[in-house]
Amino acid sequence: MIALLARGQKLASLGARALHAGVQRDPAFSQLSDKDLAFFEQLLGGTSGVVTDSDALEPYNRDWQKKYEGHSRVALRPRTTEQVAEVLRYCSSRRLAVVPQGGNTGLVGGSVPVFDEVVLSTGAMNKILHLDEVSGTLVAQAGCILQALDEAAAARGFMMPLDLGAKGSCQVGGNVSTNAGGLRLVRYGSLHGSVLGLEVALPEPMLPSGPAPTPASAPGGGRVLDLLRTLRKDNTGYDLKQLFIGAEGTLGIVTAVAVQLAPRPASVQLALLACPSFEAVTATLRSARRRLAEVLSAVEFLDADCSALATTHLEGVGNPLSGEGGGEGGAGRGQGDAGAGASGRGSPFYMLVETHGSNAQHDQEKMEAFLEAAMAEGCVADGTLASSEAQARAIWRLREGISEALVRRGAVYKYDVSLPTAVMYDLVTALRQRLEGAGYGAAAGVRVVGYGHIGDGNLHLNVSAPRYDDDLLGLIEPYVYEYVARHNGSISAEHGIGLMKANCLSYSKGPVAIELMRRIKGLVDPHGILNPYKVLPKP
Repeated sequence: MIALLARGQKLASLGARALHAGVQRDPAFSQLSDKDLAFFEQLLGGTSGVVTDSDALEPYNRDWQKKYEGHSRVALRPRTTEQVAEVLRYCSSRRLAVVPQGGNTGLVGGSVPVFDEVVLSTGAMNKILHLDEVSGTLVAQAGCILQALDEAAAARGFMMPLDLGAKGSCQVGGNVSTNAGGLRLVRYGSLHGSVLGLEVALPEPMLPSGPAPTPASAPGGGRVLDLLRTLRKDNTGYDLKQLFIGAEGTLGIVTAVAVQLAPRPASVQLALLACPSFEAVTATLRSARRRLAEVLSAVEFLDADCSALATTHLEGVGNPLSGEGGGEGGAGRGQGDAGAGASGRGSPFYMLVETHGSNAQHDQEKMEAFLEAAMAEGCVADGTLASSEAQARAIWRLREGISEALVRRGAVYKYDVSLPTAVMYDLVTALRQRLEGAGYGAAAGVRVVGYGHIGDGNLHLNVSAPRYDDDLLGLIEPYVYEYVARHNGSISAEHGIGLMKANCLSYSKGPVAIELMRRIKGLVDPHGILNPYKVLPKP
């Protein structure tokens, strides 16, 4: 069983009522032997590529939330695609289960072992292979840190189309494998559009058995799927790369990625707004789409409880409109009659609206006209415009720090869902009332909060509690998934399915779709060694 932790202390498992509990180790998988370790050390160049020390293994066995923990005896750190393919060949022959792991920043238990699976980390595969300034394309190994790629692109006048709160530690291969969405999907789209090509190591060869093929025609013994093109248009047969975007390492291990970069904006405008209701938030979103149109790059929202959590639990984080916390960079240019912060105090919701453009004067005028109109319509009670990069960073820290603040407060149940925008926050309200009615309200230390990417209908619903509790979880699940299903939403907007939601997939996918997924998995990974117990429900 998985050990679930809070505040660094081991707790009891969530119990039978947890929809992701009750997983049993598949007896078809072999146990790791000393002979296996010797093979890995010979292949990967000794101990630098093979981690076996118990203390060194801890970050590979446990997720950053300290919620999911496995018991792997080894973490492998290959440096090339060929080494990854050879590891998979060996593990398939030995029936050793393998968990691919990037930066281990996931939230659904998808990147850590459940039992004693071999961890295959892409962290040592961190080279930028090519950056074309004419086409604006970048090719990199899967272990490159997202922020490092963005910095390399910035030096050439470009930016990565993906931006996440975890950009300083997440890896591009993991981003692709989870189809990460991020803060600016409203402008730059999903990875299904910006990923031009992939290189993927497969668990089984895709060529008929027979005489050994030449390396040029079948790299990795037929286990390497080479789709690493940088073409915007390639209409030759099935678009196979799409199968691996969001597959969470269950079909193959992404070893290299080709990405279409975006021009780096010469002008960035950012506003923090206070809104009197969620209806005002959605009205402000509509206004932003109309008035900011081609330069709109991000629209985020958070409720007052999220603001309070971030300013309370994170040093140096402040909200200039509510007056909470500290923070750097000052309050910026206030838009309210009484100045920044005065009429924003006590607001139930806050929004971040950002633009990317090429002309600072033009973009600033558009942003100020948008704010004036929103305030005249009563949708915005107060607002502040960042007038420096320091102020912009401070405002983004308020939004991006919520997840970290929740973990610092204690146990947290996280749900990442897509819903029709107009009813997004109704789920937060309904769950809050449900828990309060059962005695899990503020007096019990339980807080139900909501924030997210309102520009693309993505709600991050979080229940913060002093400790993990079977009865509390039983009130949350499957209620949340049933609510989402009733509103034709998705139980995973961008975090993936992982272990947490594997047995809940039917709330968003019908039986035909799930069966087709099973058949694809069975074809590509017939022994089921890649990331077992994840994504697909138990048969």
